[in-house]
Amino acid sequence: MINPERKLVPLDLIFDYPVRWSRFEVLRDLVQNFYDAVQYQEWDKRFSFETTGGVLCLKAEGVGFSYDWLIPIGASTKRENGGSYAGYFGEGFKIASLCAVRDHDWQVELCSRNWDLRVTSADVSVDSRQLKSLAYLVGKRENNSSDTLLRLYPFSDLALLQCVLLSFYYPSNPLFGIKIWESSEVAAYLRSPEQKPIGYPATYGDSGPGIVFAGYQALGSFPYPLVFCLHDHHQIDRERRNLYKMDVIKIISKVACKLPAKASATVLEAIKSRWHDYPRRKYDFESWHPIVGVLVNNVAKSAEDTRSWKEQYPHLLIAPVVKRSNIPEYNRRRQARDWLRNSGRRYQLVQEGFAKLGYPALEQICEAEGGFSLVRQTTPDECKRIAVLEELALALLPELFEKIKLPPCMIIKSDRSVWQGMTSCVPINRSQQRCYGEVIRYHLPYIAMKEWLLSDDSFGDATSTYLHELAHMFGGDRSASFSNILSVFMAIALSKSVLIAQWQKRWEKAYLADG
Repeated sequence: MINPERKLVPLDLIFDYPVRWSRFEVLRDLVQNFYDAVQYQEWDKRFSFETTGGVLCLKAEGVGFSYDWLIPIGASTKRENGGSYAGYFGEGFKIASLCAVRDHDWQVELCSRNWDLRVTSADVSVDSRQLKSLAYLVGKRENNSSDTLLRLYPFSDLALLQCVLLSFYYPSNPLFGIKIWESSEVAAYLRSPEQKPIGYPATYGDSGPGIVFAGYQALGSFPYPLVFCLHDHHQIDRERRNLYKMDVIKIISKVACKLPAKASATVLEAIKSRWHDYPRRKYDFESWHPIVGVLVNNVAKSAEDTRSWKEQYPHLLIAPVVKRSNIPEYNRRRQARDWLRNSGRRYQLVQEGFAKLGYPALEQICEAEGGFSLVRQTTPDECKRIAVLEELALALLPELFEKIKLPPCMIIKSDRSVWQGMTSCVPINRSQQRCYGEVIRYHLPYIAMKEWLLSDDSFGDATSTYLHELAHMFGGDRSASFSNILSVFMAIALSKSVLIAQWQKRWEKAYLADG
C-alpha cells in the first residue's frame, strides 16, 4: 500500500503519553472512524472488511479526506458538521494508533484520495532531550481513490473483530430483536436470542442481556432483554469507559421520555419485576422507580392503550412506600399485606404511578373486602385468661395505669398472620403525661393476640407479647422510646418473679376451669 517515496510527519504525541487502551478499545476506535464516515443508515452498504494472511482490511466506500485532519490533536471533521457520530474528541485515530503500535505490536496503514500513510515513530528534541513521538510516513498515490482503506496487521482475532462490530448501533445489528420504536433521537428494541460475545461492553455489577447504546456505541448493560439507544449522548471522558449503573438509569430515563404510549407499554411489560421498585435511600440514583413512572405516564396519555393495558393486567394494586415512623399507616399496611397473602387473590403490587391508569390502592381493596377486620371479640373462656394478663399488668405497672386505662384485648383471626400480637397506635396530641421517664405518645384502642397464646403452656409467650404491645404507648417498633420502655418493663418483670409465678398458677387454673 505504501509508496516508497514518502515523507516523515512527526506528531506532537510523545510515545510514553500516559494512556492505555485495550485491544478492544483500539480496534473499536479505528472502526469508529469508518462508522462515522458512512453513518449508520448506510453501514451495511458502504462498510466492508476482510481478513487475509493475518491482515485486517477495513473499507469505507465513497469516503475521502485529507490526512491533515490526522495530525493535530483535537482536530476532527465531525466538529463542524451536523451529522450523527460516535466519535467526538478528534484524537481517536492518533491515540488508537499510538496504543496499537506501542502496546499491541500492531502495524497501522491508511489511505484515502491521493495519499497513503503508515503509523511509525520519530525522534524529536525538546530542550536538549531526545524523545520519541508518534509519526506518519506519508506518500502520494498514483490514482485518486474515492474510498478510504485501513490495514491492521498482524491480526487474526476474529472474535475480537465481531465483538467490536456488534458494539455499534445499526438496525441490522444481530443483537437487536424486534424494533419497538425509533426516531432521530432515540431507539428501543427487544433483544434478539443471540448471546453477547465475550468482552462485550458491560456495566460492572449489572450484567444481563440488556444493552445501552450511548452516542451510537454500546457502553452499558442491565438485566432485561431490551436495547435502549440515546443518540445525542457524548461521553465527557475521552477514555470512553463503560457506564456505571446510575448512568444507565439516566440514559434509559431519557429514552423512556421520548417513547409513545404503545412502545412504552411494550417496554413496561419487559421490566415487570420493577413495577413496585422504590428508592432504597434518599438519593438512590440506581432505582428504576422513575423509569417505571415515566412509562406508565406515557401509556396513560392514550385512552386506547390504557384500556388495552388494564384488560391485560386487571389485578394490580397500588402500594406506595409507608414510613415506619407513621405508625397508624404502617400498621394498616401490614394488615393489608396480611389480608392479601391470605385472600387467595392474584394481585400484584405496583408503585403509585399506576394510579394514572386508574388502579386502586391496596388498602382501598382490603377495606372494601373487609380485610381490615382481622380481629374478633374474645369468647367467655378466652376472657378468663385475658383477665389474668390484665390483672398481672395492673400489678406490675401500677404507675402507668394510674394515668391511663387498660386497653381492651381482642383475638387475631388468622393464625397465618406475621405477628403474634398487634395494636393500632393513635397519636395523642401534645401529651404531657410521662411514666417511667418516657412520654406517653399513643392511645391504644385495643391489643390483639393470637389465639394459641391463650393455651395452657403459653403463659410466658402471652405475657411477653402483651407487655410488648402495651409498650407501644410510648413509640413505634424502631423508636428509642419504645426500646427504653421495653427494657423498663423487662426489668420490672424480672424483679417481681415471685408475683409472676403466682399469676402463672392462676393462668393454669383458669385453663383447667375452662376445660
